[in-house]
Amino acid sequence: MPPLLILSSTSTYLKELLARRQIPFDAITPDIDETPEAVESPEATALRLALEKVRADASLIGSDQVTILDDEQIGKPGNHKNAL
Repeated sequence: MPPLLILSSTSTYLKELLARRQIPFDAITPDIDETPEAVESPEATALRLALEKVRADASLIGSDQVTILDDEQIGKPGNHKNAL
C-alpha cells in the first residue's frame, strides 16, 4: 500500500519527525521560491507558501512554517549549528 501522506517539503526536520513517528510518507520537492516578500507578515508568508505548494500539486495538503525573532522573520536555519 502506498503512503497516504505526501510531504511537499524539503524540510529534513519534518522528514525526521514523520520517520520517528513511523508514519509512512513520500516527499516531493516543491519548485517554489520561499523568500518572504518585503512587507509580508510571518502569518502571510506561511499561508502564501502553503498555497503555492498546493497549487504546484493539487492532490496535496499544503502547510508551511516561518521562524520569527523579535517580530522579524529570520528564515530557516537549515541545520542545528545555524540554529544555535
